[in-house]
Amino acid sequence: MGWNENRNYSGYRKYNNKAARLSFLVCSLMFVIFAAVYLGVMQRDLLEAIHLSMSKEPSTFQVVPATITLIVILIILKLSLNLVMRLRGAAHALAYVPSFMGLVTMTAFGRDVYMKEFSYQWWWIMPVFTVVYVGIVVAVKRYAGKTTYRHDLMETVIWNVAIMLLLSAGTLCLGNTDRYLHNELRMENLMDDGRNREVLRVAEKSLRTTRTMTALRMMAMTKEGKTGELIFRYPQYYKEDGLFFDTDSAKTLRYTNDSVYAMLGETPETGETKMEFLKRIAENNDSCRMARDYYMAGLMLEKNLEGLAKELDIYVNRGDSLQRYMKEAAVMYKEKNPKWTTDIQDNDSAYTRRRMEYVEKQNAKYKSDMEERNKMRLEFGDTFWWYYDYQE
Repeated sequence: MGWNENRNYSGYRKYNNKAARLSFLVCSLMFVIFAAVYLGVMQRDLLEAIHLSMSKEPSTFQVVPATITLIVILIILKLSLNLVMRLRGAAHALAYVPSFMGLVTMTAFGRDVYMKEFSYQWWWIMPVFTVVYVGIVVAVKRYAGKTTYRHDLMETVIWNVAIMLLLSAGTLCLGNTDRYLHNELRMENLMDDGRNREVLRVAEKSLRTTRTMTALRMMAMTKEGKTGELIFRYPQYYKEDGLFFDTDSAKTLRYTNDSVYAMLGETPETGETKMEFLKRIAENNDSCRMARDYYMAGLMLEKNLEGLAKELDIYVNRGDSLQRYMKEAAVMYKEKNPKWTTDIQDNDSAYTRRRMEYVEKQNAKYKSDMEERNKMRLEFGDTFWWYYDYQE
């Protein structure tokens, strides 16, 4: 009888060792995959922002080496702490709690990441939590005694998988997943690399945007010389304010209005409004294409057709070709002012025909103003005409 009991105990130990090894491999694989995707993909731009914020000297951020280094550190942290906690079997995944907290600590930064005076509470929450957690686990294991309940192989693995999934979900909830902040950071990083076309692809299909994203898009379009071709392909909710960044530093990141002034080569004089500033530099510096593009964009965003017509005259007389939205504005102004004689070189009448379709659809019967607005947007939402008639 004693031999049988001893035989069963030996088999149970081997069975537990097999379950322990499988749980170790499953948990390790799940953590590495989640951390790689979380750090290298989801939080890539935030990590780069942290790197730039903390670097004393300019340096290039490499996401792959950074991600690998952080994952290795967090795995070493787990292995080291588990030498003390000795979490085995169905509870093995709980040994990863401090490592998941490490992921949160590295990715819970907010919009103040570039501010010199910003404070970050996770710097002290992480070590305090880790010490308390390890202490609680050790105390519970010491005073709870050995359990006699035996988990089978699959049950052990399932418990560990469930815990890892919960920890992953908790990390996603606690880390910074503000998509607007991530989009802004992504656009800034791309602009730093001179990849302006890629800047314009960030969230290009979304009807929601921020003032910072709008200002970054304007800078990218201007640098590409495509302002008159692209400006109304993106939502414009801020009128001429969208040409510039917010003056509140808590709402901006690395790029500010100083970035715009540096690009345009001028700064506003005391008391100048945005449009006065743009008009002055556009008129006083004919060689500055960017200044003219900004001024023309401001006139369109402010729906100032009279001022726009005067600028279009200058464009045409100078021999410059009009881009898409300039032509749309010109066709609309010509419709409202038949005596306007400027030739917009619409030889194939494409814009005129498109305008006729727009007016025809606009004059159709709709149940409400909202229905009209939405249906017109579906077909003409990327036109200057829709912006002029419907955007508040």
